[in-house]
Amino acid sequence: MLNYLIKRFISGFFLLIVFISILFFLIQILLPGDFASHYAISLTTEQLHELRQQLGLDLPIWKRYFLWISNLLRGDLGNSFTMFGLGLPVTQILKSTIPLTLLIFGLGTIFSFFLGQWLGRVTAWRRNGFLSGVVTFFSVAFYTSFPPWLAFLVLYIFTWKFNLPYAMQSRARLSGLKVEETHILLMMLAGLLIACLITFIIYICIKRVRIRRLPSSTYLLLIIIIWLTSWFIMEIQAEVLNIISLIALPTLTYVLLSFGEMMIIMRSTMVETLNEDYIQTARAKGLSDRAVRDRHAARNALLPVISRLIISLPFLLSGMIMLESVMDVQGIGTALFYSVGMQNVNMAVSIMFVIGVISLITRLILEVVQAILDPRIRTIKNP
Repeated sequence: MLNYLIKRFISGFFLLIVFISILFFLIQILLPGDFASHYAISLTTEQLHELRQQLGLDLPIWKRYFLWISNLLRGDLGNSFTMFGLGLPVTQILKSTIPLTLLIFGLGTIFSFFLGQWLGRVTAWRRNGFLSGVVTFFSVAFYTSFPPWLAFLVLYIFTWKFNLPYAMQSRARLSGLKVEETHILLMMLAGLLIACLITFIIYICIKRVRIRRLPSSTYLLLIIIIWLTSWFIMEIQAEVLNIISLIALPTLTYVLLSFGEMMIIMRSTMVETLNEDYIQTARAKGLSDRAVRDRHAARNALLPVISRLIISLPFLLSGMIMLESVMDVQGIGTALFYSVGMQNVNMAVSIMFVIGVISLITRLILEVVQAILDPRIRTIKNP
């Protein structure tokens, strides 16, 4: 398994470098002008020429590429472009934007996964009922809706229609988090990762000792309890409550956009398993409907949901760009949007590289989880 993961990481990293290299050239070839041309009205010809020299934009594109790739291999992402020359290091900018995006993305993905698989399980079991039809309709509607439209709808309901104070504060404050709040975000992310890891270990232990399986809602509650406990251990509970109020609306919007896909896959897969022989055998043994649904049908139907989540992670992460732009969240998506528009090449390619690395690592982790849940995958990956 370890050899497989190493090979997957190396091949994925190589493909990521190829993709980023292509993006490096496309941004500068397809878009007219360069970063300095955006200030042609404000600067004189001599000042524009000096700015291009300071930013290295006067060099041939292939020289700029080899300079960038050599710095990247040394762990240097370079500096951002400004009107006055080279600005802050890209690493410093990413440190102030990544934690917020990852926290919203992480919380949204966890809630979407548990909500989607639970609704898919219930609607598949009662697929001819009125409630199942209503849930399926709204799930598909949210999943297929235009993200900016849904974000505006959430803002309208919570800020303008109901005039909730915390929601209005959220939109006003997300555009400017302090340095101390960034540190709190990092600690919250660490606590969330630890909570997920501990919960997964508990799940594996329960599975190994073959005792009665717990419902998925119990595992979600366990993650929340462990995460809340970590706040008190790190003594950040007061600051965390403020940040939670800030990220409430973006996280809610992200959940509404993403849970529908998981619900649909879970529902369709589970409907197919209901006619399998092992389901009929479980019913013949006199097991309750809930036991047949949760222990037998849902268990096998869950694997395609995880597989789809692995595939869609890069798209979900990149989809944060639209949500952040609409809801004034100064995260990694907003930084990427403006850096591409301004042809701030160092910023754009560095952000895409970081998104790719995060997606690659997360996919490897989910593949390990998938292999643990399904022995057949372990057999394939360890011939």
